[in-house]
Amino acid sequence: MNTDEIIDYWAAYMRAQHCTERTIRERGIFIRAMLRHTGAASILDITKQQLVLFLGRPDLTGKTKQNYRSTLHTFFTWMQDEGLRLDNPAARLPRPRVEPTEPNPVSTEDIQNVLQSGIYGPTVMKVLLYSYQGLRASEIAAVRGDNIDWDAGTILTAEGKGRKIVTRPLHSIVLEHAIAEDYPRDDWWFPGLIPGEHVRGKSVSNTLCAAFRRAGIAHRAHQMRAWHGTTLLELGADSIDVQHSLRHSDGQSMRAYVRPSQDRIRAAMERLPRVSVPTRPAGRSDLRRAPANRAG
Repeated sequence: MNTDEIIDYWAAYMRAQHCTERTIRERGIFIRAMLRHTGAASILDITKQQLVLFLGRPDLTGKTKQNYRSTLHTFFTWMQDEGLRLDNPAARLPRPRVEPTEPNPVSTEDIQNVLQSGIYGPTVMKVLLYSYQGLRASEIAAVRGDNIDWDAGTILTAEGKGRKIVTRPLHSIVLEHAIAEDYPRDDWWFPGLIPGEHVRGKSVSNTLCAAFRRAGIAHRAHQMRAWHGTTLLELGADSIDVQHSLRHSDGQSMRAYVRPSQDRIRAAMERLPRVSVPTRPAGRSDLRRAPANRAG
């Protein structure tokens, strides 16, 4: 089998595993890009050294290296299991260290500034869906008018992580803007270039990140989801409700989106039991500061 046949077979295998078409497409693109970058003649010939050099590029973040390593390990382990290779060049690749970071949400002022920066049409709605609905880019791309209960004010979100399909309240700002701008009630809100299909999530992300750059906002579009979660908690919302609003399966994963409140941390710290702290007598303090006598 040549490289294309192997990747096509892997795609069929992933469909049998019930992977999403998005995952299948992105993994195929990644493997082909990796092969071009390494310069290997075939996926059958690539070596561990070439994979290490591919992962060791200084322009990659720790998180990106971690994701790449995971996909490489999955792919070459599958090849070995299928008898397409006797060895597994990805079996003992270095484990990238990922620097822990705190969430860095946009501010309400940032959202207002980007809305007033000259964006118009679908871009405005994408900002509202990201911030007020907390949708991911892939979920925004797949919004349809018939996924909305216009009377009840709810929205059914599709194409989320793990094919999760849920119904959530539709924020009044989003609903009012959709009615005012006459968004379709039975079709895609963001149709793609291919008839009958919607835009890709990457297109949504790229459009909004470009709008942020033009507005001078040093954030990524995805950080509007962090604003959604952080602001709800700061306003007193229950953490379980915030978790479900962001459509997270567990509270642990939600931590990546919710910035710790410095005011709440300070207030909690100040509630610690206080102790009496002794101070030095004035004379001893002066002696400690005085220079030592030196013998002449």
